[in-house]
Amino acid sequence: MSNLLGFEELWDKCSLELQKCFDDDTFKTWIKPIVPKDLKDNRLSLEVPNNFFYEWVSDHYSDVITNALNKISGNNIKLVYCVRKIDIEQKRNSISANRRIINNHLSFIKKNFADIDDISGLNPKYTFDNFIEGACNQLAKSTAESIAKIPINNPFSPLMIHSDVGLGKTHLLHAIGNKIKNDFKDKIVVFIPTTVFIEQFINSIRSNDPQEFSRFYRDVDVLLLDDVQFLKDKIKTQENLYFIFNQFYQMGKPIVLTSDKPPNKLEGLQTRLVSRFKWGVTADINTPDLETKIAILESKFANEYNIPKPVLEYIAQRVNSNIREMEGIMITAIANISSYHDIDIAFIKKIINKIASNDLVVDKIIDTVSAYFMISIEDMLGKNRHKDISLARQIAMYIAKKYTECPLKTIGSLFGGRDHSTVIHAINTIELLSRNDKKIKNTINILNKEIESKINRKVKVF
Repeated sequence: MSNLLGFEELWDKCSLELQKCFDDDTFKTWIKPIVPKDLKDNRLSLEVPNNFFYEWVSDHYSDVITNALNKISGNNIKLVYCVRKIDIEQKRNSISANRRIINNHLSFIKKNFADIDDISGLNPKYTFDNFIEGACNQLAKSTAESIAKIPINNPFSPLMIHSDVGLGKTHLLHAIGNKIKNDFKDKIVVFIPTTVFIEQFINSIRSNDPQEFSRFYRDVDVLLLDDVQFLKDKIKTQENLYFIFNQFYQMGKPIVLTSDKPPNKLEGLQTRLVSRFKWGVTADINTPDLETKIAILESKFANEYNIPKPVLEYIAQRVNSNIREMEGIMITAIANISSYHDIDIAFIKKIINKIASNDLVVDKIIDTVSAYFMISIEDMLGKNRHKDISLARQIAMYIAKKYTECPLKTIGSLFGGRDHSTVIHAINTIELLSRNDKKIKNTINILNKEIESKINRKVKVF
């Protein structure tokens, strides 16, 4: 067999055989990018895009590939992998330093970003170094690291990370951005929650220049879009993202997205956009096992606060939902501890029971206020900013603070993952309205009585 023709023909036939062994997404992600380079002494040399790709294929698919090759050739073929060489400096400079691009979009940036000198939106405390890896998140973390190391023409882009709330997908987005921003200083990196992305598009329509929005995002080098499930029914925003997405893909620029569901279960999104989400790698993050939860708590609290390991193990065993809730319990314990009391299991048990009790009260408050205003709980906890829904949400947060001992951060997390500043704003807004608006004052008094009947707890009535 001719060396040149032989190895290419052999790999073409092997690829056809492997298509029968894998689903379309796996074949496209892990087999199609492989390039045959040479065949000598029954050793087939295969070029792969990067080290992570080599490690993953070598660990997971080498046996399947070898079996397919031997079936076709009738010989005992051995695999040899080589990693594609990339001139990083050349790639770094392939898209210019971008100060000119930033200047071209100053009008849009001033209207839509709080810090015009740093539009990345990144939180520097979220890095790969402090992301605890376990079996639950191994693929997501490894793929994210690959994109951060090679942010140009990376075969894993687009990357879609999906999980329930509080399991670390947003941490990974920030980690990708921080790594690229540090190593590739000429790149324009933007992390943005989808709700803000939608709001920016709406603002561009109000300014009679919707193309300004699209032009800016097409010039960005790295787009990190958090919680794309909130694109539901936002047709015009979806259309713009579709075209931005296509340009990113054609230019080999990375785009990483997160959601609370896999692409095929996202509701209210155009089919053609969902299909784009599946062009690269889809990685899920599952609930961490006990060992991973303990490791997370140790990394965050053990050393700084001298928390005994049995206490951390107790929290990890008791909390089965998400990492954020575990951290909330630990933060609450630290905030309530006196200098004369150690954090032990008995103390933590009281904290957990108190939080669980308060959570039930907040649930009843949300149910009561939702029913009173005739809005859905989904809207109450979601991102809908309609005036009536926002008012109901603020009233519910205000009442939750009155009836529970939950920290503001905990209340925010129970209202769809909002931060404590949102809760403070809600409380201040309702306190002001209740003093000046008799209708609001009366509404709160009615809700107070109804909630008291459900939870057997009283607060002062206006």
